[in-house]
Amino acid sequence: MKQKPQELALEYAGFWVRLGAGAIDFLILGLITGVVGYFFTAPAVWATSGVVIALAYWIGFWVWRGQTPGKMATSIKVIRTDSMPITWQYAALRCLGYCVSVLTLFVSFVWVIFDARKQGLHDKIADTYVVKLPVRQVAFTGSYARGQVGCV
Repeated sequence: MKQKPQELALEYAGFWVRLGAGAIDFLILGLITGVVGYFFTAPAVWATSGVVIALAYWIGFWVWRGQTPGKMATSIKVIRTDSMPITWQYAALRCLGYCVSVLTLFVSFVWVIFDARKQGLHDKIADTYVVKLPVRQVAFTGSYARGQVGCV
């Protein structure tokens, strides 16, 4: 008889863990655009390249892994509500939602606190959730616990 794969309940990522992930991502983007700004001192070139780099960063990582480096560091992931992988189209919609969120003075980012599924406007536009990844725990056998690793 085949065993059914274990299903895990989703735990939505809240505001603070998402804010921490965002802070890490903005630090990385700041470093990258700072380096670009060093070589291209014209403000228009620096600003345009910063926007292009940020869009490529978010969309690229969401499509590739569902996680930016900030989300990897905080063990959270962006997933589609129908469990399908995030495509370029949905990643672009999510990015558009980020832009709208910024224009609304970040109110739709804060909305994550009050939403039952912890979705901001950008999540609702792109039909996504941000979830906590299951923590992998090491199970020690008796020999490990007694320090007998590698002993014969």
